[in-house]
Amino acid sequence: MSLFERLRNLKIWVRLLICIWGMLAIAWTSMIGWVVYEQRKVALDQAAGFSETLHDMTLAGLTTLMITGTMNQRDAFLDQIKELHDVRDLRVVRGPGIIRQFGPGLEESKPIDAIERAVLETGRPYVAMEPDGQYLRAVYPARNLRNYLGKDCVTCHAVVPEGEVLGAVAMRVSLEKVNAAARSFGWTIFLTAVLASFPLLGVVYWFIRHFVTRPLQAMTAGLLDIASGGGDLTRRLPVRGGDEISQASRAFNNMMEKLHELIRRVVSSSEHLSQAAEQVSRVSDQTSREVELQRSEIEQVATAMNEMAATAQEVARNAQHAAEAAQAGSEAATKGGEVIRRTVVGIQKLAEDVQAAAEVIHKLSAGSKQIGAVVDLIRGIAEQTNLLSLNAAIEAARAGETGRGFAVVAGEVRSLANRTHESTEQIQKMIQELQADIYGAVEAMEKGHDQAQTTVIHAGEAGQALEDITNAVNIINDVNTQIASAAEEQSAVAEEINRNITNINDVADRSASGAVQTAAAGDELARLARELRRLVGEFKV
Repeated sequence: MSLFERLRNLKIWVRLLICIWGMLAIAWTSMIGWVVYEQRKVALDQAAGFSETLHDMTLAGLTTLMITGTMNQRDAFLDQIKELHDVRDLRVVRGPGIIRQFGPGLEESKPIDAIERAVLETGRPYVAMEPDGQYLRAVYPARNLRNYLGKDCVTCHAVVPEGEVLGAVAMRVSLEKVNAAARSFGWTIFLTAVLASFPLLGVVYWFIRHFVTRPLQAMTAGLLDIASGGGDLTRRLPVRGGDEISQASRAFNNMMEKLHELIRRVVSSSEHLSQAAEQVSRVSDQTSREVELQRSEIEQVATAMNEMAATAQEVARNAQHAAEAAQAGSEAATKGGEVIRRTVVGIQKLAEDVQAAAEVIHKLSAGSKQIGAVVDLIRGIAEQTNLLSLNAAIEAARAGETGRGFAVVAGEVRSLANRTHESTEQIQKMIQELQADIYGAVEAMEKGHDQAQTTVIHAGEAGQALEDITNAVNIINDVNTQIASAAEEQSAVAEEINRNITNINDVADRSASGAVQTAAAGDELARLARELRRLVGEFKV
């Protein structure tokens, strides 16, 4: 449980006392802190003034010792000052001018840190409390002046320019008494505040109990009496005075007056409300039954429309598929017709090429016959040459030695004639074989040409058939497209009708649900009206 929740569970007078005590504690604490701070500030100012006085006193004593020529008593004089209760340290630091005039002096007359060196350089005093808060450190410069405490310093320190820093007096002043006084004063004020708080809280407690708690208790007792008095709206709270509690009691009595009149009207209205609620409940029950019957019939129509829409969609899909298949068949037939047309053209070209080859072969046959005639002529010439060479050999033999050379030539000619005859025989044989092949090729070419012509005729007939098929498929495709379009329109109409019926069904569902809720609300309203009659009957008006 949080602190605020705990405070809420406390009584009002306890919370008021805690709040007032807390504000007093804050106020006392702030005041004590401020007073202690101001007292310490004044004490520090006094300590700073004491340090400045001590500085002037030290310089005045040293000046007197210098004038009287008893400067050898300097240490005794400083030791005497150090014996003061609040002085913890006292040193006379030599500046550059004194060092030039009298030398560096003792070790303790030299600056020990940057603070003392800064005072010697700038001529500005340094006064501050040390971090531990126990001592006040002060370093005051001593300048070469014409009139310092009634004495002329320039006369004795002629080598030092006027106004220059001669040295400084450094000291530490104890703040023990200041701190002790501040603590003592703080505790005194604290105890005084605590002791003064008790009678103040007693007065506040009496005031709260007398002017706040008791009137609230009286008001609470009156409210409890009204609450536990069987709903008696004629009871009123006592009003004494013009404070806030009396104003609250007066406002409560006014509220009870209005509530009394309101309850009286509610009693009258609850009678009419009860009768109207009973009537609403009966009408709501009848409406709920009729809406439920309507919703059942709409669901049957929606089911039939769903089936019709599904059938139309199926027809549309089948028609679409048939159209796509017909389109594919048309495209295939078109491609087949194109292929057949290209085939017919190729076959016609092939027939022309076969015809040209046949003509070439016929020419080749005629040429082979001419070659055969030439070969026969060459063979006759060879036989004739053979006979002539034989006769020449015979004649050469008769001529004897004279015709021997001619006989040799005749033998060579005969040998050549024999080889020519053999060659012509071989050529004749080859020509005969070539002629036989040419005759077979001519016959095959003629058959191929006839077959190509027949194929061209058949291919043309097939192309015409494919063209007829393409036309028929296009007609089928158009019909299927029209069927698919009509089926899609029918499906769209069925979908629209189905959506409308679905919307009607949704409205019917909502109406049925609303009717049920209305009936339930009517029953609840009737029950509440009866309960209201019972409740307002408990009030005494």
